[in-house]
Formats: sequence, C-alpha cells, structure tokens
Amino acid sequence: MRQPVILLGKGEVSLAAADGDVLVEPAGGGLEALEALVARSPRAAVVTSGGDEGFFRASLCLERGVKAVVLRRGAFSEAHEKELAARARSFGRELFVHDDARGYGRVPAGSERVQVGAPEVAAWEAAVRVAAGESRRAAAIGLDVDAAWEEAAEAAAPLPMDAPVPGLSENLEEVAFANGDKPVLYLVVPARSLDAVRARHPGAAMALARAEALPLAVEGATGRRIEGASGEATVHAFFSTNPDLAARAASLWEQGSSRNAAAIGELLGYPPCCTAAFVALADRRNNAALVYVTAARTRALGAAFHPLLDVAVRRVVPFTPCSFGCERAATVASRVVAALPREQAEALTRALTRPVLYLDEARAVALEGAQPNGNVITFESARFLPAPAPLDPEGELFARKLFGALFNGGGTLECTDDAFEVRGASFTRRLGRTSPRLGALLPFSGLSG
Repeated sequence: MRQPVILLGKGEVSLAAADGDVLVEPAGGGLEALEALVARSPRAAVVTSGGDEGFFRASLCLERGVKAVVLRRGAFSEAHEKELAARARSFGRELFVHDDARGYGRVPAGSERVQVGAPEVAAWEAAVRVAAGESRRAAAIGLDVDAAWEEAAEAAAPLPMDAPVPGLSENLEEVAFANGDKPVLYLVVPARSLDAVRARHPGAAMALARAEALPLAVEGATGRRIEGASGEATVHAFFSTNPDLAARAASLWEQGSSRNAAAIGELLGYPPCCTAAFVALADRRNNAALVYVTAARTRALGAAFHPLLDVAVRRVVPFTPCSFGCERAATVASRVVAALPREQAEALTRALTRPVLYLDEARAVALEGAQPNGNVITFESARFLPAPAPLDPEGELFARKLFGALFNGGGTLECTDDAFEVRGASFTRRLGRTSPRLGALLPFSGLSG
C-alpha cells in the first residue's frame, strides 16, 4: 500500500486523481490532529490555506520529513513561497505550487529570507540601534507616545516589578541535567563564575568551546548576543557525565553553532520537533522575534498556550519550543518544576499561569487576576516583568510609568492592529501602535485566545 497524501488547510482542491489514500485534516482538530497526520509518514502534503495558517502547516511538514509539499498557487506571497523553499532545501525536501490550469511548478529558494510571524524585524532592529543611548525613545519603540502620553507617564506611578520566586535557581537547565533529561548541559558562564559552576557538577566532565574568555553583551530589547569589545568576559561551557559527549558538543559549537544546531540540540536533550523548528528559522539571533514567531505558529496550528512554556515570565526550558503548545517541551518543563521544592514549584507555576502583553525582551507585562475572553482579557492589576535584556535604568523606569498609566486600576485589555486599549467602568485609555508593530498578547492562562 502506498503512503498516503495528506490534505491540510481550509481551501478547496481536487485530488480525484491521487493514487492511494488521501487523509484530510479534520475541522477544528488543532495541533494534535496535524501531528497525527504527519506521523502517518505521508509521501506528500497538499497545503490549501494561505497566510500563517498555511505557512506553518507547510513548514511543519518539511521539518517532520514529508518529502514533497504542494502549495495552492497564489495562496502565498512570493517572499513566503521562497522562504518555504529555503526551508525545503535545508531539510532536503521539495516544494511545489499547483493549480488546475498550469499544473505543478517547483518553487526556487530566494536569496533573502523572511522571519514569518515576527513584526518587521529589519525596521525593529534599526529602531533599536537608532534609539541607543536615548532612554525614552528606546522605551517607546513601537508605541505612539505623544505629548499627552508623556504627561500621563510623568504623573503615573511606575508599574510594580514582578516579584521573583524566592531561592529559584538562576539556570533551570541545571535542574533538567540533574534529572538526567540532558546528556549534555550547556551554559554561557561569566569567566569569574566558572569555578563555582563547575563545583555544582562534581560528577561531570567539562569542555570549553573556547579556552579564552570573550566579552559578551546582550542587546537591550532584542536579546541578541553580541561578542566583541564590550560586556563581561564569558565562556561557553559544556558538562556531561560522559566526557566524550561534552567534548563533542564543544567541538560542534566551535565549528559553527548555527550549521550544527540539529546535532547540538540532540546532545542537549532538546525535543527533536523543537530543534527542527529552530533549524528552519530564517534568523535565530533575535530572541524577542523568536517569541513572536512561536506565538504566531501556536495560533496558526491551533495549539493552546501551555503555561509552563511561558518564556516571557521565566524560561523553564532553555530552548525555543516549536510551539507554546508542544507537549514534548511541556513534559520537559513539567519534570523541571516537579524536581523543585514544593513551595518554589507552586510559586513558579502561579507566576507562569498569567497572560502576558509582550513587546520585547525589555518590555513585558503580566496580567494578574486575568480572564481571557476571545481577543480581550479582563484583569485586576499588572506587573512589569524583570527583563532578560533590559533598557538602561532611565528607559526602564519610563516604560514602567508608561504602562502604569495604561494599566492602572485594571479593566479590559484589547489589542487591535492600531492600539492597546484598556477600558474600565469610567475610562478608556488607548495607546497607539506604530511601525515596527510590536506587541503580542500571550494567553498563558492555559486558555487559547
């Protein structure tokens, strides 16, 4: 019996001439149904939808080993077709377009790749560079902060900072390593702390990707790592109870962490589906863009937002999940949380089970007492999340005051294409959005929306 063809998406196509079984994505089946179809090892996938829905279905098939993916001709922009073709080439697959009038055509890969799901990455990164050293300008990237909002921010109390979980390990990846879930532990360690980190793993061999420590800075907002003349001296350290595995991981990293991402991911114990989705990406350097891409993919594939994968509040897993509904990633996270002392585990779980308004790695807000309802969220209060890639102190304070003015007193938040709007019984506050269009509502309460 021939392997089946799978038909994904909401568009209509005719497969009357198909030789063998045709398996159709069930309406409303979500990620679980897609996973089940791809697991049938189809010989081809036909994607009938366009937009994010179709794009991430096609990418999923390419990542999971479907040899031929066929798009409905005209369903995608040329840039998105060429991006999928680049992904097909990287995985050794084939990408075609088809319609009844012209038949099949192979899609060539483009020279320029695009980060589908992220908001205008080039303009965003340019805005970050232009605003460097200008605190208020950096705090307002993507927001329409006019004179009235400047005045409101000056008068507002800063949004309270979210409280850390007492005693929680700085690197939860070390908990996963102690659990035995990782053949190799990878840490970027300040050179001054290397001996202390090594002492925490007395039974493991250590290999350094580079013997010398190099300065490393993290760019505010994007979270991009920048090696160069500024920043603290750091080393890339790999630990394993098997010395050969630690040495292999360090060697692969030295040879090229990007081109060896799949092999390194396997050594680090990352779920293969998450590693493949990461390998597929056009650009892996902008950490904030990865949050947007993962959120867009989660929605496009009909997955729920699993609270233990809330990377905006705390990275329980160190890798980028293929979606925020990935059960394999959630299982890794669950084992980490289960290994924590009970009070820490409960506090961390409470912290993660909140919707987040995410702008970038410097500006994110968790909503307390929140109830999602479709595209709006009713909340009681808000907290500014500690930033993995913070602005300077003045810029962070202005951002906290700006969001303090927006979220004061609770209400109902709605994110439209043009603005963030908070409505209460006696007020409506509207903070406009500009280009680059930053801001995504991440419904990590466990309910999709």
